[in-house]
Amino acid sequence: ERFFCIGGRKEGLEDSTLYAGMLPTLEMYESIDRLQKPVIASVNGFAVGGGQVLQVMCDLTIAKESAIFRQVGPMMGSFDAGYGTWYLEDLVGKKKANELWYLNPTLTASDALEIGLINKVVPAAQLEAETAKLAARLANGPTTVYGRTKALLQRSLDNSLEAQLQREAEAFSQSATEPDFAEGIRAFIEKRKPVFKGS
Repeated sequence: ERFFCIGGRKEGLEDSTLYAGMLPTLEMYESIDRLQKPVIASVNGFAVGGGQVLQVMCDLTIAKESAIFRQVGPMMGSFDAGYGTWYLEDLVGKKKANELWYLNPTLTASDALEIGLINKVVPAAQLEAETAKLAARLANGPTTVYGRTKALLQRSLDNSLEAQLQREAEAFSQSATEPDFAEGIRAFIEKRKPVFKGS
């Protein structure tokens, strides 16, 4: 009832040369991106950090009126590990994407709708029914055409998405080994303001 998704964490996950848990997340984003069917995000609460990126990756987003959207990576001494910068800029434009990534403002569902971050806002009691209605409409539509349209919309971005993803993954892996990342996690757990040192 409160959360759509509030991102990931490192504690308790197997260590690797990449941030623990990063590869399954990237695989999920990639699956949504490549699936030739529209994917709907039904946001029933907080869509924060990785949760915000997850809803951005979905083709359509419907949210209840009290939903909250926020990109929090820099507050934690980190940032999105893939797709989040690319698709957010495409959705809301460069200046607004800069604002969301650098300043991490908290957005209401109405704010998100106004800037083109989501598609529709409904009363909380209607979210499930409206999501089902939207899914049924898509399922009863020209699904093959939807798949082809989705592929064309993706290609219209640029042919270097894979290169961008690789750069983001490498940068994220590097930041995950730095003191500010650890400090961001500690501060979050300790419920205090982080004290970042920078490079």
